[in-house]
Amino acid sequence: MIEVRHEPPDGAAAVALWAEYMALVRERAGPEFEATPRIFGTVDVFRGPNAAWIVLYDDDAPVACAGLRELEPGVAEIKRMFVTPRARGRGLARRMLAELEGIARDAGQREVRLFTTDMLPEAMALYASEGYTVRSSHPVEAGRSEFWLEKPL
Repeated sequence: MIEVRHEPPDGAAAVALWAEYMALVRERAGPEFEATPRIFGTVDVFRGPNAAWIVLYDDDAPVACAGLRELEPGVAEIKRMFVTPRARGRGLARRMLAELEGIARDAGQREVRLFTTDMLPEAMALYASEGYTVRSSHPVEAGRSEFWLEKPL
């Protein structure tokens, strides 16, 4: 059974999932990849008003996480969304999106944004299927591109 828990962004489950997430990103981007605050934020952005951190558990084992922060009044951002490979294909990413979009909507946000890259085609396909559209794109090294996506709430 899947359970959604609101937890600290630097709790044990978040730290373990973050390490797994970064290992998978480095497999795709290369060992020199640096997790910058511009891309991933810091744990502090998921604290305070209009912010949230959620962890999904499958029978008490953490299998997914994501955070929400306010970018500006009326605009939220989802960051650090990750589902461990052993739990993929079960709709958990969609469940996290719905949960975080609901939190943003309840906080009075009118729009949600997120940042991704074409290095993550699974994420790009998910976001498109959930109504996210490209706000802007920027080429980066090695022929890859980064994307800001948005969705009205």
